[in-house]
Amino acid sequence: MNAFRATTFAYFLLLASLGVAGEPRQNFTFRDVTHEVGLLPHVGGVNGHAAGWGDFDGDGWVDLYVGTFDRPGSKPNMLFRNREGRFEPISGTPTAISTRSTGTLLADLDNDGDLDLYVSSMPGPPGSRLAERAGKPIRGCSLFRNDGGTFTDVSAGNGACPPAFGGRSAAVLDFDGDGRLDLLVGEDPVAGYNGSKTTSTRLFRNLGGLRFDDATRKAGLPAGVPGLGVAAADVNDDRWPDLFIASTAGNHLFLNDGTGRFTEAPGSPSVFAYDGAKGDNMVCGCCFGDVDGDGRLDLWLGQHFERPWVEPVPNKLFLNRSSEEGVRFVEVTEEAGLPPLPLKAPHVEMQDFDNDGQVDLFTSQVRFADGRPHPMIFRNVTKRVGEPRFEETVLGVNAFPTVEDRAVKRSGTFFERMLEQKLITYGAPAPTADFDGDGRLDLFVCSWWSEQNSMLLRNETQGGHWLQVRVRGAANGAAGPAVNRMGVGARVVVYRTGMVGNPAGTLGVREIAKGYGYASTQPATAHFGLGEIDRVDVEVLLPHGRGRFVAENVAADRLVTLDQRKRRTMGPAGPR
Repeated sequence: MNAFRATTFAYFLLLASLGVAGEPRQNFTFRDVTHEVGLLPHVGGVNGHAAGWGDFDGDGWVDLYVGTFDRPGSKPNMLFRNREGRFEPISGTPTAISTRSTGTLLADLDNDGDLDLYVSSMPGPPGSRLAERAGKPIRGCSLFRNDGGTFTDVSAGNGACPPAFGGRSAAVLDFDGDGRLDLLVGEDPVAGYNGSKTTSTRLFRNLGGLRFDDATRKAGLPAGVPGLGVAAADVNDDRWPDLFIASTAGNHLFLNDGTGRFTEAPGSPSVFAYDGAKGDNMVCGCCFGDVDGDGRLDLWLGQHFERPWVEPVPNKLFLNRSSEEGVRFVEVTEEAGLPPLPLKAPHVEMQDFDNDGQVDLFTSQVRFADGRPHPMIFRNVTKRVGEPRFEETVLGVNAFPTVEDRAVKRSGTFFERMLEQKLITYGAPAPTADFDGDGRLDLFVCSWWSEQNSMLLRNETQGGHWLQVRVRGAANGAAGPAVNRMGVGARVVVYRTGMVGNPAGTLGVREIAKGYGYASTQPATAHFGLGEIDRVDVEVLLPHGRGRFVAENVAADRLVTLDQRKRRTMGPAGPR
């Protein structure tokens, strides 16, 4: 076990120095800048169901890909280039496909230094109901190779785009330790829905050269395990990626044995069960993060129940209480102060939105009051190790749901009321990224309803210092053991200066990941809030036990890249 896993109360003695204890709490402040930055009118009037951030052109600014459902009058998928905080749509790109997108990944799948694009989709083959409605076949999953900032469609025959596969959320991981990023792609739980004939989440092994092999069964994952949401992370500190699959048909945690084979964790899926999860009562989102500062990665799940305005449903939080005896998760939703929610809340993330040094919880609901958006963020106010506590100030900003709202039983009628009242909305995906480089995490809330515009919400919350860390792996192994170029699976630990390896000096723990929450992907960046601390030491633990390295006395308020080959590559002060 790593040293920082040891239980320690000393971590919380640091809260005063982080600018947390004893100070009055402010509300999170976000502003809708969708039109201001050039995303509107392009993202208006769409049935959006996938969104992903990533710097595909290598200019240092994260770009945006938006996936839609192919419906009469809807728009195809869209790619936007970020020009120093303003966005321009890219026309004529082969990525502007018509699909039923339910997941997207901007990730370096061929280790050449630029981000390729994978789009998961539920197909509508010729003769299907969907093809008839759309007037054309609807393609399933797609893969695009990045050739220095332009994309080439390499979907045909690559092994990761089966023609009759109902792709949902997708994540990347190096499950077998060969230095190449593999694909974990959920599948819709209803066989035959939209052209898919199976209900089996797939693990596609990367063979190199953007060729993949279906390694699902070889890796020990059983057939018939559908997935609406997927996430990968090391939950037992053996430095090998484990994986989580969430769906109507059960929530499953699979553990990697250190060779690339998986077995289901004891008690899963009963440990992660939702009462009433069946049919249209779904669990969609899942993500990992350390919410209580003990160095272990906890789990948060996002619900997508049919009528939560009648019977509110919580997003559930599970603490990682694993030890030498084995992996164990315990639900603490109610004890942590997380109430049932009166609307669907499928996308989930664990991030520090006010840079105070504690990880907050976000789900993809947004309320409106006084002309301002209020995203559903639960502020972390934890005071004691192992006892996370959160507070929210969003549920009371307006009157939703009214008595009349709660009386509506039909979903269609309710959503018509919701759009008319303009009091609340939610997105299927709502990935975070620092799009403007100011050190605060912003939100893109992708709207399913063509009547409700998708929104880019700029984070204007006043907060503390921050640090963003990227890890660059030596993908070809020339300068050490092979680690994928993006550093996915590397664990980043931030310490007070001079205290590397000392649990009492730990300020934050994050794992580099892409593809978590629901139908989303985020930059391969670990974001840390630091409060009043302006210099830290950073430790990188490479995946698969392939070593560690340390960067000392790192100045705050910047994005840094830590390179496995050079051991340390510093970024400039300021936003970029």
